[in-house]
Amino acid sequence: MSLPLVVLAARRPKRWTRQMIAALRHRGVDMTLVERPEECSAAELVLDLRGGSARAKAPVPRARSWSVEIGDEYGDIPAFGEALRGSESVDAYLVERGADARVLRHGCFPYASRHARTLERIVEQSAAWICEERKSPALRNAAARWSGSLSAEPVGVLDAARFAFRELVRFAGHALRAVFEEVRWDVAVTNGSLERFIENPRNAWLYWVARDEREFLADPFVTRGESGRPRLLCETMNGSIPGIVAIDIDDRFGERRPILDGVGAASYPYVFEVDHELWLTPEQHGRGSLGAYRISGLDTEPVRAILDGIAAVDPTIIRYEGRWWLFCTLADDGPNYALRIYWSEHPSGPWHPHKRNPAKVDVKGARPAGNFFLRNGVLHRPAQDCTGRYGRAIGIQRIDVLTPEDFEETCVARLDVSMIARRHAIGMHTLSHGHGWVALDAQFARWSLRKPFRLLQARFT
Repeated sequence: MSLPLVVLAARRPKRWTRQMIAALRHRGVDMTLVERPEECSAAELVLDLRGGSARAKAPVPRARSWSVEIGDEYGDIPAFGEALRGSESVDAYLVERGADARVLRHGCFPYASRHARTLERIVEQSAAWICEERKSPALRNAAARWSGSLSAEPVGVLDAARFAFRELVRFAGHALRAVFEEVRWDVAVTNGSLERFIENPRNAWLYWVARDEREFLADPFVTRGESGRPRLLCETMNGSIPGIVAIDIDDRFGERRPILDGVGAASYPYVFEVDHELWLTPEQHGRGSLGAYRISGLDTEPVRAILDGIAAVDPTIIRYEGRWWLFCTLADDGPNYALRIYWSEHPSGPWHPHKRNPAKVDVKGARPAGNFFLRNGVLHRPAQDCTGRYGRAIGIQRIDVLTPEDFEETCVARLDVSMIARRHAIGMHTLSHGHGWVALDAQFARWSLRKPFRLLQARFT
């Protein structure tokens, strides 16, 4: 049975503190609010939401206490240092304090267009961590020690002015990109092994697939066609609706043949083998469920819904150590930084959520970016690095622990567009392999004065 929760907060709490209390109450947490450390006892769990200066002056005596540490704090304002530096991410920790302070949960969050919005995301996830740790503490082989210090540094007038200027520049940058930046994707293939490509991508000879700059291709996966020749399944755009096309690698400028035509928006055409059949599990998060299809040549047949009520993003499935594992994020909850894992005895289900979901919170390496692979006998997976923008780079994650109760992975390599040397390239977000080929995509951007007019036309027509 968990200890009673006591929330220690200032008489006039900061906005993020009020948001944390509201988020906990929304999750049905019973708590007692106190203002002085002396009101806490050893029979209670204390969540200390005071600022760093207050905690440094009056630590919690005797009681077991937790705190939420959000970025570099100045003047009791979380993540103020990241705002001043123009950082693209913020680290947050749930810390158990005491003689040997340790980290219970950690996440790396994207810095949003505004400081307040960034804190809202972190507070929401931190409240979930607190509830999960009280209910069922996560397994840890070796809990990380907390080495951070409590800041009592005040915020001066110059710092406040720099903060306001940085916030204005950041918000303006997001707004200008949304209005004037034209983004397209293209796909490239190269012959050879994935391991060799990862070790030295600059030496790979890339064959680009788009016919011209007007064609949109992304999320490439390699499979075999009817004649046994290698084939790409890619996302394309039919107007504003994503769809899937098949392209023979031997004829990459040839015909684009639609797959799953007429089923609505579909992307990320992940393929894998089940009982000697080829299954396709595309992303269709707009339907609010994840479905599977048998695929033979260009023909598809619905199998069943794998996950009902789950808006899965970039769903990636593998069989590993006797179980089937599904990695994805959710369209409505941290799609670029909160990894969800599900497991099953068979792809047809039932599927069970991982005990630690979200199993990883990290904008630099959570969202799936292609199929799994073995490297030196160890399972690896590509994951998106979305710091600063969606699909900036790909991190290669070595999976160290994967069980229904625990998950740990380590980033061992990073691939970015500087390694493929294409003009206007700003990002990449899918890396796949199969049948002797490696496939990847790249994001290209340029400024366009025509885009705002097209946005207005689309809105009023």
